[in-house]
Amino acid sequence: MDNPKELSPLAKGEIELGKPLPFSIYDSQGVLLLAAGQIIASTKQLDELSGKGLYHNPRWAKSAVSNRQKYGSVTPEKQFKSGTVKLTPEEPSETGSVLKMGLPGSAETFQVRLVGAHGHEAFVVTHPTRDGQCIFVKEGQVWEFRSFYGLSVYHFTAMVEKVLLSPHPMLVISWPHAQNLEAKTVRSARRVACELPTTIRWNGGHANGIITNISTGGAEFRSSDLSNLAAGQKVGIAFQISLLDRRYLMELSATVASVHAEEDQFIFGVSYTPIDDRSFAVIHGFVCDRLIAKLGSPLYTQS
Repeated sequence: MDNPKELSPLAKGEIELGKPLPFSIYDSQGVLLLAAGQIIASTKQLDELSGKGLYHNPRWAKSAVSNRQKYGSVTPEKQFKSGTVKLTPEEPSETGSVLKMGLPGSAETFQVRLVGAHGHEAFVVTHPTRDGQCIFVKEGQVWEFRSFYGLSVYHFTAMVEKVLLSPHPMLVISWPHAQNLEAKTVRSARRVACELPTTIRWNGGHANGIITNISTGGAEFRSSDLSNLAAGQKVGIAFQISLLDRRYLMELSATVASVHAEEDQFIFGVSYTPIDDRSFAVIHGFVCDRLIAKLGSPLYTQS
């Protein structure tokens, strides 16, 4: 729930049908109706939401616009040669808004997005799909959920209370209880999602790509230009960070920690060799700025 005192009313004309919301929408009491990034597809749905009251937090909306202006949105065809990087519209799971769900004992999992909650009684996720089609989910089924947030992986089981197919396919899930909520720390440094155009260099070659997540200890780099880098190899990486209306050129030495292929691109995990205080401070500030922009831990981490 957002602070009702910080909310401002929205006119229906300020919402574009069929496009991702640039901000979250609340009712007059601060209860989340739709999270940022969700889509209002029809006038009927907009009218139903309007009947509950349309409000948003202009402070966060301003922050979102500022971040888009500072960090932008990378278009591979303009930044690099065609096909260099494949970007996904999904928000990375370390924000806690994306979960994987599966039936107990089954190896198949489905990625769903956290939509909102009803107090501490239930939460809502998008309906799991396979090949673009909603899979069969039965009310009363118990599913396992897993997500990454901050430094920890959260794993819990919960029951499907209601299957909603209109106006959009969604599931109402029972609130996870403390006795079946498990959290395990898996990282020593906080990592945030990003889209930083980057150049990587090594003896005899260089390539362009994107850093898709970063921490003060390392980063994940994606590119279709690379195929001959191996774990343990020394590289140099160069990228820019925008922070407090200033741009910082980062030129760091790193070691390739992991390599794997995904469709038409290669994904490299790199760990920095010891970096100087300035570089550490810039990356730390960038990470903190992104974390502050996502204040409010996932619903299922709250007791």
